[in-house]
Amino acid sequence: MERIKGKSIGSQMKKKLSFAITILFFAALTGCGNKENIKDNVQDFETTEIMDDKDASSDGISFPARYENIIENVTFSMDIIVDADLAEEIPVIAKAQMKKVDAGQAFDLLFSNNDTYETYEYEENDEYGKKVKTGTYVSPEETTLSYGPVSSQMTYMQKTLMPYIRSAFVLDDEDERYNADLYSKEKQLTFMDREKALQIVSNALTKMNVTFEYDYTGYALDYATMQSQEYHEDIDGNIDNAGYKEKWSVSDEGYYFCINEIYRGLPICHVYCEIFTDIKDANAPVQAFVSQNGIEYLDIEKIFDISEEKTGVQLLPIDAIAETVANKYAQILGSSTYEMTNAELYYYIDLSSGMGVYDVKPVWIIKGMEESGEKQQAIQVIIDAQTAKEIVP
Repeated sequence: MERIKGKSIGSQMKKKLSFAITILFFAALTGCGNKENIKDNVQDFETTEIMDDKDASSDGISFPARYENIIENVTFSMDIIVDADLAEEIPVIAKAQMKKVDAGQAFDLLFSNNDTYETYEYEENDEYGKKVKTGTYVSPEETTLSYGPVSSQMTYMQKTLMPYIRSAFVLDDEDERYNADLYSKEKQLTFMDREKALQIVSNALTKMNVTFEYDYTGYALDYATMQSQEYHEDIDGNIDNAGYKEKWSVSDEGYYFCINEIYRGLPICHVYCEIFTDIKDANAPVQAFVSQNGIEYLDIEKIFDISEEKTGVQLLPIDAIAETVANKYAQILGSSTYEMTNAELYYYIDLSSGMGVYDVKPVWIIKGMEESGEKQQAIQVIIDAQTAKEIVP
């Protein structure tokens, strides 16, 4: 599949090859308010000593494209992925804060064509622990827009087509109905090229004050595949024949995008919705569906500004990282064996490190499989690239 990287949302894109999967995740609607501009709550970053790039080098450590080793019951047959040029983009530690979605612009752009709607307003705590207004708007057709309580959170969804998309397009690889591999990641749909569809999302984010370096994965949802994959159940788990779409056509087609943030050439990861720790496009912080009618679904979870005050750090060799992983699984009782197949360098935003201002550090995301008898299970470990200590989110 093809994954695209861009300098920033709204800027020209450049292509690169990579691998990813995505999930259709519809965030729960919470909170409320109105479309008035909300006073920015952003605090100043904590400052840290700035280390000169020359002083921040990693002592000539380079990482191989592959790492092969066997340590006790753990086999390492890993692709090593480092997207950044570490000679140019010295690894650093830094501080991060969430970007603030302009709720008024979001309303004007996505919801203002609704003449009538219900407004639900609450006060909730934001990421700084401060009381803020949150808002949810619901039209008679059940189109919804919600924002808050955290600064970067916003969800918009039209109700006409999206429930059918949800019934036909399953991106969660842990769901028994997973079918994302049936949809093309390269195909261009007739109503619009995927790059133009992404630009619609890009422009909307820019207007809402959400700009960032990014990469993305896009699925072309063709109507024939959706028609064949549509499935509805009632509350008792039986097939709900009344729930099926009366007719699918080319007018129902669209692109589903998962957009991930990049910092200093490396992807950013954090615990998605403070629950999901797996690093995959299933947990991408920005997700959108675009049809011939424009944006039908847009979810912004957490996007960050990272401070310019940063400290260069040295990274340990991959052998030290592998030893930590092996020690972890060697302590588990039983006859399971483990094969680690992928290691990718990320920047990790530790949401547990503060309220509103968070630590940023380089980490390795190690992925593989646990095998026990006839059972296999995907596994993931996060290792601090500086210290080789495991990070448990």
